[in-house]
Amino acid sequence: METNKPSRSTKVFLKDLFTNKALLLSLCVSIFLLILFHIFETITLPGIKLPADYANAENSFEGMLNLLAGGGLSRMSLFAVGVGPYITAQIITQLLSSDLIPSMSRMAKGGERGKRKLEIITRIITVPFCVAQSYAVVALILNNNGTSADPITIFGVSSLSDLSATQMISLILLFTAGTYICIFIADMITKRGVGNGITLLILVGIVSSLLSNFEVAFQHIASKIGTQDGSIIHTLNVVLSCMLYVLFFVIILCACIFVNGSTRKIPIQQTGQGLTTNTIDLPFLPIKLNSAGVIPVIFASSIMTIPGTIAQFLSADNDGKLFIEKYLIIESYSGLSLYFVLIILFTFFYSYVQINPSQLSENFEKSGRFIPGIKTGKDTEKHITKVLNRINWIGAPFLGVVAILPYIVSMVTGIPSGLALGGTGIIIIVTGTLELWNSIRSASTTTGYNITRNKIESKIYEQLDTKEEIKQLW
Repeated sequence: METNKPSRSTKVFLKDLFTNKALLLSLCVSIFLLILFHIFETITLPGIKLPADYANAENSFEGMLNLLAGGGLSRMSLFAVGVGPYITAQIITQLLSSDLIPSMSRMAKGGERGKRKLEIITRIITVPFCVAQSYAVVALILNNNGTSADPITIFGVSSLSDLSATQMISLILLFTAGTYICIFIADMITKRGVGNGITLLILVGIVSSLLSNFEVAFQHIASKIGTQDGSIIHTLNVVLSCMLYVLFFVIILCACIFVNGSTRKIPIQQTGQGLTTNTIDLPFLPIKLNSAGVIPVIFASSIMTIPGTIAQFLSADNDGKLFIEKYLIIESYSGLSLYFVLIILFTFFYSYVQINPSQLSENFEKSGRFIPGIKTGKDTEKHITKVLNRINWIGAPFLGVVAILPYIVSMVTGIPSGLALGGTGIIIIVTGTLELWNSIRSASTTTGYNITRNKIESKIYEQLDTKEEIKQLW
């Protein structure tokens, strides 16, 4: 529950940020773990030789795998598979615990103990996805060698058929271990640091490659304009084209920020002494236009990697592989439409996970709160559901359009999708950064309250006889 009272100024917040030891410690933990993750994801595994331009030669499937790996696939590091299998396992667990399997549904409603059991189940389900995706990654990079003059080699061989069973098992075990190390780092960030660990790991990979992507984009723009011999007109055309590219990037960035900051306010009244007729001081229930955050895009991206992963297990002339490459890859119009629909479905699904109308209605009834003009109970639940549905029909298509924009531009103009404007990366950058900022502010408020409370208790402790008298003050 939020009210429309002014929040603390940025100056006061920054002062609290640098004087709050608990918050500083949490920030240092997050920064240290993210730096550690970034160091390991840039180190190529021993025995793997990559060509110099490998990071810039990704197709859309490799790019999506690399996104979920936090950038580890572009260097074939220990984290080449990343958290993708874990995200897929989370989707399956959440779907099964949504009243499909009664025992798992009871776990989801069983508090912290039930959540711990579901987390164990999720990590067990992650194992087969890790094994499958690890094999798919090895098969993908070796099968894409073709007739390249500078092929990728693993243990000295450039063909999948030349890898021995022992070598393949070793790679699968290494990549699987890397996934669980990523999960451990993400858990430590979530519990000991600040922000959502999974989102931050993906965000680090995107941000770390942002400058190199701009550099490659500018080179591609210059090559499209022509290769004139350094004339002033040619130079001006290149500069203006690059400036337009950056301008449109900023416009899309601002649009994402605007949508993520937009909120639908549902007014709330309090029975008893909290009842007021002054609309200025009236508290409200804030529902964001993008209440599901970045999770729907990450979930949809994870699902879209499954057909490509399956295709790596099939022979080149297999009908199933031909069907996947024609209709289910994201470069095709059918695959792009499927990606768009998945984003919308996951936005609706996850928004109801984040904002549970039934639970909110129950909490309102217990605390004596109500929405003016709406009866408590089922009517309140229906009203919140109605508002949430209307908001999702604006926020979900926006997420989908921004996510598929680079692929549409690539199909129409021939520009590589990784260089086109918009996309999953920019959504994760905006949403992940805003979530991190809100987490820092929330942690600052929480720890600030605890510090103030401890100071008050320490001052009055000498005047009271027992700790029970102190507890009665709160």
